[in-house]
Amino acid sequence: MTDERGTPGSQSENHRAAGSDSPADGVRSDGGTTSGRDRHRILRELRGELARHPAVLSVEGEPLSEYRQLQATLDPAWFGRSGATASLRLTWIPDPSPGPEDSDHTSDAWGRTPIRAYYTLHYSESSGFDCGFHCEPNPHLDGLLQYQERDSVNDRYTYEPASFDAHSVVGLLWEMMDALADHLTSQDSSE
Repeated sequence: MTDERGTPGSQSENHRAAGSDSPADGVRSDGGTTSGRDRHRILRELRGELARHPAVLSVEGEPLSEYRQLQATLDPAWFGRSGATASLRLTWIPDPSPGPEDSDHTSDAWGRTPIRAYYTLHYSESSGFDCGFHCEPNPHLDGLLQYQERDSVNDRYTYEPASFDAHSVVGLLWEMMDALADHLTSQDSSE
């Protein structure tokens, strides 16, 4: 296995540079009547992309009729982790309504990502360790986008601001997977 994270020509770099050429970009609901179909279409596209990641053993959309989330089984060894099993959950809410007000731009609500959606990419191991990127309202945090981590289900999460540069949904997925790998590699080496 080669590690292409962040190198020219890597998946995340190709998609990050692609800008808004992805058909899932600019997805807007018309008052909420098509948001479920938009979410399903975006998650279906992300399922195909996620299946190409070398750490992903399998990935499924749930429920089958209209995806609300993706669930993946991962090989933790790809990330340098010693756990026996790992899973990944990906959620997506395109153009959330109501979303942050324009005045929230000054408080960093959308300032750390150009993608206007609520989403999560959350990694979990059988040991109880879990972490991930969450872009959604959280009353005890500033802004919408953060990385969170805890060593076991009985521990409190630690939070840190996160930011992404991708301008496409697919680019964002690859950028998050690269950032997740960086966090997991540094976390495992510090144990």
